[in-house]
Amino acid sequence: DSSVVCGGGAGGGGTRRVMVTAGLRAGSVSGVFSFDTARLSSVTRGNAPSTGSASVTVHGANFGGLRYTDGVRLGHSACEATDWQSDTAIACRAAHGVRGTRRVVVTAGVRAGTRSEAYSFDIPSLSVLTRGNAPGTGSASVTVHGANFGHVRFTDGVRLGHSACEATDWQSDTA
Repeated sequence: DSSVVCGGGAGGGGTRRVMVTAGLRAGSVSGVFSFDTARLSSVTRGNAPSTGSASVTVHGANFGGLRYTDGVRLGHSACEATDWQSDTAIACRAAHGVRGTRRVVVTAGVRAGTRSEAYSFDIPSLSVLTRGNAPGTGSASVTVHGANFGHVRFTDGVRLGHSACEATDWQSDTA
């Protein structure tokens, strides 16, 4: 008469209230039961092109026994799409981005698990310059070609030697 055993079902993130009823009477205690937070262990394809749409699979534990997990973020950007595969794996299609490494965040229910520096984008690379020689008076138009300049206007800075260009105009991921 002093205890009750309950077999809990599947659940996702967050702290829960426990309620016991006996006949017509009920008693409850808040914040005494919770589910484990999502835990990330690895990310397949930890590096991708800046244009996005790369398939990334996040591995770990406690993603939920059901489709609780539809939230994956790479840095501050949500994936374009996610596909819950199991309690230990979620696939997502990465959004575009540039610069540096990102943390990965998986939201299972209302709780989030993170892994720092787990994802990055390819760094910009230069392949050719059009108009490789210009007069010393300035105002010459120079086009820089390469890869991974970004899917949208991330790249506003170009330097020729130690001097910044007077103006820049982002054209594409490659120019």
